[in-house]
Amino acid sequence: MNRRALRFLPALALLLPTSACYSGVANMPAAGDDESADGGDAGDDSADGADAGDDSGDAGDDGADDGGDDGEPLAPFDPSEPESYVRKVKQLLTGEPVQASELALVQADPAALRDLVREWSHTEAFRAKMLEFFTVSFQQEQVTKANIVSQIRAADMTGNFDPRPELYANLSESFARTAWQIVEEGRPFNEVAYTKRWQMTTAMMSFLVAADDPPPTGNNGGIQHTFYHNDPPAGMSASSSVAQQVAAHAWYVPRACVDPSYVTNKPYFVFPGLMGHLDQPGCNDFEGAAVMSDADFSDWREVEIVASNEGGKIPYFDVPQLRQSATLPLEVNRAGYFSTPAFLAKWRSNVDNSFRVTTNQALIVGLGQSFDDEDATLPLDDSGLSEDHADPTTVCYACHVSLDPMRNFFLKELDADFYSALDEQTEDQPSFAFFGEVREGDTLDDLGHAIAEHPFFAGAWVQKLCYFANSQECDPQDPEFERIRAGFEQGGFDFRELVVELFSSPLVTGTEQVVTHQTHEYLLSITRRDHLCRTLDIRLGIDNVCNGNNNVAAAVPEDAWSRGSGTPFQPAGSSLFYAATLEAFCSRTAGNVVDAEGSPLQSSDMEASVTFLVETLMDLSADDWRSTMAREAIEDHITAARELTANDRVVLESAFTLACSSPFVASVGY
Repeated sequence: MNRRALRFLPALALLLPTSACYSGVANMPAAGDDESADGGDAGDDSADGADAGDDSGDAGDDGADDGGDDGEPLAPFDPSEPESYVRKVKQLLTGEPVQASELALVQADPAALRDLVREWSHTEAFRAKMLEFFTVSFQQEQVTKANIVSQIRAADMTGNFDPRPELYANLSESFARTAWQIVEEGRPFNEVAYTKRWQMTTAMMSFLVAADDPPPTGNNGGIQHTFYHNDPPAGMSASSSVAQQVAAHAWYVPRACVDPSYVTNKPYFVFPGLMGHLDQPGCNDFEGAAVMSDADFSDWREVEIVASNEGGKIPYFDVPQLRQSATLPLEVNRAGYFSTPAFLAKWRSNVDNSFRVTTNQALIVGLGQSFDDEDATLPLDDSGLSEDHADPTTVCYACHVSLDPMRNFFLKELDADFYSALDEQTEDQPSFAFFGEVREGDTLDDLGHAIAEHPFFAGAWVQKLCYFANSQECDPQDPEFERIRAGFEQGGFDFRELVVELFSSPLVTGTEQVVTHQTHEYLLSITRRDHLCRTLDIRLGIDNVCNGNNNVAAAVPEDAWSRGSGTPFQPAGSSLFYAATLEAFCSRTAGNVVDAEGSPLQSSDMEASVTFLVETLMDLSADDWRSTMAREAIEDHITAARELTANDRVVLESAFTLACSSPFVASVGY
């Protein structure tokens, strides 16, 4: 048995029959006690004014178990078998179990995997997996009230700002959906750096307009809005149409929590009020009668951002007009992944930092590289170079001489504290200078094109998929890596074809040794949270199986990007903590699926349930030589458990926990 298998001996032991473990987690320690299992809040310290590149560190020291930097010799390369690598690829791309016919195709002809990958890449399950991948890779996750409020309030105070939680999900999902639309339409994937055609909901459009306007100072500026119940303004009543309410800036509240009325000019009060969350006692939950309906948080469509001088700005409170509009006029020239509310919320700026962190993270996302003091590329214009941050006698200067002029792309568009449009633009000239590429520009759109056309773009996205697939980098000097990178670039940045090439390559499958395997041991990774949750959703036929498990699911390690790091945080090795967390999670899930209505796991039909556990949950088809071993282990476990209880539901829940926490679920590609 090689070291890849040894990593999972504790989990593999769960397959051995034992009469003492049928009850699962009766005395299991709390799964959420160890903070080391997750990526934490990557954006907590992003607004502290520190240099963007100071903590980029060593790409190999991010906590990932990559098998190549611990000083140990690499294990002899052991080619992967179809039973393992087909499961790995399909789990990563869809979460679905491998069909016996699919496995047979690859067993007969390994080249058949390429056509299977192409077929899987056109499924709804693949779309769902890519939306998760894009959300993390474009660093759009972790939108909260605390980090988004300043974009509409011009202050960090969260009190009285209480939009519906669906808004945070809209902001987080928007660019992942935008990237997916580019993939689906076969457009060049590098458009992600400059596209103005975003997937949005009406609620998100309203937020963007509200964030675009400088907030009023005091109580006299801006538009005064009235929320009324018993004391309507002249010409208004309880039956006034939404169009009348929009025109009068007067909004009916279906209960007497505003008496006689509530008047405000603050968008951060009005905006949640349109959703049924008004800052008044008893007024925070009239969603059913609010101007924005549930549909305004799910009506996803492509909306093109245009300059406000090309068409009158739609007021953020004119919900009916926003619903009908295919364009969104804004003063801020938003373009690409780095100007979304979610990205700006995750990587907060302030006057001291002035978009240094934001600029650095934009390059990490698009080009896979942070500023480096060894990069000798000089900008065409050094406007905005800060003497405080970039004394030529210090080591910091080598980064800031390029970083500071590049941040001017943001400073020309956005207030450095709160991201609203500027009353007056800075005169400092933006300049892009990064690893041999130099160009000037004026707008965020220009920055996006500089990133999209940089030679690093193609390799960065091949590498991101390597991390996604292998939990470690592919060697960029590997001829196989270069073949795939060059094909992606020369093929017009076709992302779907990139997936087909990479996931049928030995870089991912491990079917033959390539240069990467001489520098990085072929890794068998644990199943982290997104993969685990999506796999169980698909195989159990349940939506959001992880949402009903309190904070146990949240304790499962996840993929995350840390500030200044060009490599993701990806715990890959098994541990006692991971085993305990997974067993607790699986035990709780068992209680929700065993004997549930419509569930394939019924204690009244134990034979069919065992077949489901082996062939669907554990993804071991009858043609997989390991399926017999797994079936015998589960059947022996059931026999032993029945000696301790006559309750077959409890027995089946324990068998589910055993299967769910086995290496066939707990690892990727076992």
